[in-house]
Formats: sequence, structure tokens, C-alpha cells
Amino acid sequence: MNDILQTLLEKHQVRRSRRQKDAFEAYIRQQCQEAGYDLRGENHQNLLKSRNLIAGDPEKARVIFTAHYDTCSEMLFPNLIYPQRKWLSILAQMPTMLLLVGVTLGAGFLMGRVLDHRAAFFIAYALYWFFFLLIFFGPANPHTANDNTSGVAALMGIMARLPQELRSDAAFIFFDHEEMGKVGSKQYAKAHPGITEGKVLLNLDCVGDGQDFLIVAPKGADERLTGLLREAFQPEAGRQIVHCSAENTNYNSDQKSFPNGVAVEASRKGRWGYHTSRIHTRRDVICEESNLDYLSRCAVKLARLVSHQSEGGNNP
Repeated sequence: MNDILQTLLEKHQVRRSRRQKDAFEAYIRQQCQEAGYDLRGENHQNLLKSRNLIAGDPEKARVIFTAHYDTCSEMLFPNLIYPQRKWLSILAQMPTMLLLVGVTLGAGFLMGRVLDHRAAFFIAYALYWFFFLLIFFGPANPHTANDNTSGVAALMGIMARLPQELRSDAAFIFFDHEEMGKVGSKQYAKAHPGITEGKVLLNLDCVGDGQDFLIVAPKGADERLTGLLREAFQPEAGRQIVHCSAENTNYNSDQKSFPNGVAVEASRKGRWGYHTSRIHTRRDVICEESNLDYLSRCAVKLARLVSHQSEGGNNP
């Protein structure tokens, strides 16, 4: 696991351009082959062309492990997330929005002194959208240790640790363009309707920075699914596991594209509750290998529980 994580951080930490993604895919393909998996790419074309990478057979699998591999744009202010305090997450975005509006209004005011008001308005409006699109399409963030090199490395760790007898029950998907609005996972869900019916989909996003984990089950999850998650993910010394529902916990990642999607996120507990910080900036440099080891062990336990339950005639 350490070798894979270090290689990802040193050679494939930025996965934004087509060339960077192709190099990443070649590396992941090699690692999959060495671990006994075949990796295939699946292209989807809409406004954006996404290339999702798939190992195993999601149609036949009983549990699907996912993570996005694309890289976000670099931002001036961290994308601070409080999954259980939505209003705090919104407040954390205010510095970026205030800067955006301030620059636009300032430019409009200055141009209004030398141009007619209509021309100044249209130029300011165009500047607003230019800076707004930079949030999504601007220069790639050069550091992605937590978001989401951690999720990619965790998936590779699960693949390596999964026993041979469980491999036919598991599949792995590396999603593209999550940072553009979950485009890759949405396109995959549209192309494969009902793909998660009767299954568990576990999405790993930002799992490297923080000793505690939020396990977010979908709204209306039945007792069997929540029971599986509680049995598979249990506290350890110095590590707390918070089992919660998407009904009161908002974590905006690829699991939302699927009815049975479960989110896993590493968090730190502060005065205002559990949060994820540093992401989308150059400060995103932390990925604890102990987190990846913990997740791979829990994921294997989850796969075993799902397999045994399915053999007994119950779907999760």
C-alpha cells in the first residue's frame, strides 16, 4: 500500500488533462493486472466526455467500491465541509463568493467611469462568469493527497487485500469528473439503470485526513444495510466511527448518483462538529496510510458479510 500511495503522490497526483489521466490509467491498469484484475475503460459523452475505469463486473457484484480520480481546480480558500452542519459549509464558501462579487463590482464601477453603463454592465457580467468558471475549469490543484488520491489508493488497497473467494462478489469503479458535478457517476448511472439494486455501493472520497470516519447511509436505508455497515465499520483505539443518514448529513459526492450509495469520509472533530478541511488548495498534503489500512480491512469485512448474507437468501 505504501508503494502505491507514494507512486500516486509522486507521479500521478494531478489527474486533470487527458495526458495525465491516460498516464494514471496505465499505472492503475498495471497494478490491477498484478493484483489479478482486468481493468476496462467506459466512455460517456455529454457536455463533458468522462472515462470511468472499472474492475470486476458491477452487474454481477454484490458490493461495489467507488472513488473519483479527477482533480479539482485550485482555490484561494479551502473548501471547508461540515457534513452535519450544512449552514456552516455554506458560510465557509462565503469568502470565495464575496471575493468573486467584489472583484466583479469593482471592475464594473471602474469601467463605468470610462464606458457607458450598458457596456460596463456586460463586461462586468462576463468577468463574473469568467471567474466563476475558474472555480471548475481553472488551473488544477497541484496537491490532492486527501481529495481524492486517498480514495484511489484505498480502492487499490481493497483490491489487493480482497480474498480470491470474494472477488466475484465485488467490483470497483474509478469515476471521472466528480469535481464537475458528479458527471462521471451520473453518466454511468444513466447508462446502467438499476445497477445498485439489491447491492451496496460504498464511495470513498477524502478518506486520508482525519482519524474519525463518517459512514453516511442513504435516506430510508433498511435495517439490513445499516446493520452491515455497523458490523463492518467499528471503532478502534483512537478512532471513532459515526454512523449517520443522508437525511441529516450532507456529503456531496458520487454516492448521490445511486439510490443505495453509501459515503465514507475521514473527518476531524472540532468545536463546531466533524469537518474536512484543506481540500481544493495547496494545503491538501495529508493522507494517513493507517486510514487506508483501516478502510481496506473494513471493506473486506463488508464484502464477506454481504456475500454470506446473499448466500443465505437475503439481499442487503
